[in-house]
Amino acid sequence: IGKPDEPTAGNVEEYLKKAEIIEEKIKQITAQEDWIDEDVMDKRNAVREAQLRRDVALKEKALLEEKVAHLEAAVSSLEAFEMDILKKIEGISSNEMNKIKSSISAVNVELKKRGKYYNPLANSKKDSKGGVFIPESLREGGNKALEAQARKTFEALDYNDYYQEAIKKLPLGKPVWTYWLSSPFGKRTDPFNSKSAVHKGVDLASNKGNKVKSMAEGKVTKAGVANGYGKVIEIDHGNGFKTKYAHLNAIYVKTGQAIEQGQAIGEVGSTGRSTGSHLHYEIMYGGVQVDPMVFIKAK
Repeated sequence: IGKPDEPTAGNVEEYLKKAEIIEEKIKQITAQEDWIDEDVMDKRNAVREAQLRRDVALKEKALLEEKVAHLEAAVSSLEAFEMDILKKIEGISSNEMNKIKSSISAVNVELKKRGKYYNPLANSKKDSKGGVFIPESLREGGNKALEAQARKTFEALDYNDYYQEAIKKLPLGKPVWTYWLSSPFGKRTDPFNSKSAVHKGVDLASNKGNKVKSMAEGKVTKAGVANGYGKVIEIDHGNGFKTKYAHLNAIYVKTGQAIEQGQAIGEVGSTGRSTGSHLHYEIMYGGVQVDPMVFIKAK
């Protein structure tokens, strides 16, 4: 008698049948699971991992593109804001410069009658270089329209600076706050002897003690008493302009003193050859007397 688990002559057929059944089951299992070896499985896993990495990369790319789009929109909005600001600055600067040009043009109408002409930029630009630094490119790959506008704005500011400096030496405006014109520039009848005479300035009647101001910066060349003028101040403003203030009640400045535009230099009075309280005001350009009222009205 053989061992229980080993086939014997009597049960061979039974074992064969069981073996066939087991073999069939193995075939079914391998057929269902698409049986593959380890190398094939590794390759498939590598492909699946690559696909997952690709999907993750695509999602990250989409997120980056979205962020870039938001940044580009923000930059575009900022550039539009910058463009608007630059245009406003250019407009304000150009407007101020045009006001100064208009005043200078009015003055030149009078000066041309005397054979003179005032160019505010003649001295500031002649044989000189400078101004605001304007880079060749404001930024690499930048907005060309914005760069062009920035250059226009910088140029307007640059020229406005020249005109603002020039206007400081041009005696525009009224040297006394309140006045009435009691004697104009040019030919007149002398108030003392009633004879025909030449008036080199204008007489601005005003209350005694009212402040007299210099309408331009400069340097005092005379502060004292002169025959016929009483207490008098003379100021050299440079660029050919000089002013005279006569019949003063008081003098606040000294010869050689530097004067700022709008600075009070004395008081209205009636000293010297005068019939009453007033300011005798003269303006000279290039040694030629010109009508001060043109400068007063051109402010």
